[in-house]
Amino acid sequence: MAKPTTFQYMMRFLPPLLAILSGGLLALCYPRWNIEEMVWLWAFPLMVALWWLPVKKRRRRFRRGFGLGYLAGIVFFGINFSWISNVTVLGAIILPFYLGLYVAVWGGIAATAGRPRDGKLHVPEGEAPGRFAMVGASGHALRCAFLNAAAWVGLEWLRGWVFTGFGWNGLGVAFHDNLNLIQIADIVGVTGLSFLPIFAGSVLLTTVRRFQLEIRHQQLRPHLDFGIALATVAGTFLYGLGHTLKPPSEGTDLKCVMVQLAVPQEEKWDPSNALGIVREFEQFTTTYVESTNPDLVLWPESSLPSPLFVDPGNGVFLNRILSKGEFALMLGANDVDFESENAFKAYNAAALMAGSFDSPELQVYHKSHLVPFGEFVPFRDALPFLDAWFKHVVPADFDRGRSTEPLQFPGKPLQVVPLICFEDTVGRLARKFIRPESQFLVNVTNDGWFRQSPAAEQHVANARFRCVELRRPMARACNTGVTCLIDDRGRVTAILNDPESGVFVKGALASTLRVPSDPPMTFYARFGDVFTFIVSACALVLILLYRRSSSS
Repeated sequence: MAKPTTFQYMMRFLPPLLAILSGGLLALCYPRWNIEEMVWLWAFPLMVALWWLPVKKRRRRFRRGFGLGYLAGIVFFGINFSWISNVTVLGAIILPFYLGLYVAVWGGIAATAGRPRDGKLHVPEGEAPGRFAMVGASGHALRCAFLNAAAWVGLEWLRGWVFTGFGWNGLGVAFHDNLNLIQIADIVGVTGLSFLPIFAGSVLLTTVRRFQLEIRHQQLRPHLDFGIALATVAGTFLYGLGHTLKPPSEGTDLKCVMVQLAVPQEEKWDPSNALGIVREFEQFTTTYVESTNPDLVLWPESSLPSPLFVDPGNGVFLNRILSKGEFALMLGANDVDFESENAFKAYNAAALMAGSFDSPELQVYHKSHLVPFGEFVPFRDALPFLDAWFKHVVPADFDRGRSTEPLQFPGKPLQVVPLICFEDTVGRLARKFIRPESQFLVNVTNDGWFRQSPAAEQHVANARFRCVELRRPMARACNTGVTCLIDDRGRVTAILNDPESGVFVKGALASTLRVPSDPPMTFYARFGDVFTFIVSACALVLILLYRRSSSS
């Protein structure tokens, strides 16, 4: 048996190296690096491996594409979500291997039904009808690019839905600082925005390949596919430019104070620290109420050390706070509903009040989108080993709230869309609160679980898209992280930031949130991810047609 040559060794290891490179490049698109330009280029190494590196047997294309996609996905998610190790090292290992499966399926599709073939990208003169010279190669390139982009979008949506979903950091989120490109999210949603870089990147790479083939045969052809891809990107940019250049909307200027205590997670639930925490909330609130006369004071998720209605001291404390001025107070707190002497339901909640804690106008929202392995353990009863692994992180499961009714802001014709923790990253949930009224979004969260990691910046990067999708501004209060105001175009208009410690600072942010008086009911608010469903269905049809033609 002949010994493999150096070239054969290189070709054996080149595909996985290219997949690893793609996964690493994709991680650079997001915080902490934020290299947005990389979102157009990250897939090139992987695509080269899937499309043009030789495969011994044709039937192995899907298998190899699946494997290379899985490798790229594990690398990307392993880097991107490494901050989860601050809570659970086991979870930080398991999650990339699970989430990588979605990239693996895409790799299998891109290597088969989505693979542009040289024989269709360029056919020598005389071997094809004249019309092929004009549109045939471009049509084939466009079909492959559309299929790859549509399949990615569908799988990304699925990732955000299965097991309640973990849709953080889709490709569209990489554009979070590009205000002109993200405005199209009010139609297609952030998941639909992910179509753009895969579509344009696929066309660009096939254009390079077509030029290689054409130069080799000395026959240059029209590249309608490149023109269409360029027009798609330009059209998206111009649509966004039209929104970002609009003058500010007429509406109510809401004076807000958001308090951030930056309590380390290991200290937050220590009973010996409870009194000090509530005193600091009172100190910051009193100081800013006296100096700014706000309309809204916002405290973060789980502000109180005990359940809202269980400890009588909470009512006394909150009444003392509310007596300091005429403002509404919204805070995160746990809530317990006793069904019987030995049975109760526990909720992660947010409460909105004014005047008095005992007022009948007190409104409470129960979080409905729970975080797996953060607020509940899936299959805890059926799989006892999961309970053993994660009991130190989640001693008991929270229950799920059911209401999607907005809260009424006290004393003003405004509605509040309450979003707790990661709920501001879930577009399909946030849109259920939207009404044709003057509304703003509120997020109370605690990113302290993840210490001073990129998690907080990634969180707000995802959250900004809710403002664009729904055309409602947002006020965010964090225990530690990115406490800020965001306008209805996704622009951060005010942020609690310190020159030395950055956003991980103890303090309060006092600023004004403009709440539009007549906000639109956007296409996304009305119809949700319909763009994603349509292109995903088209992708499924193209895959079935490919399978039919391959088997015939």
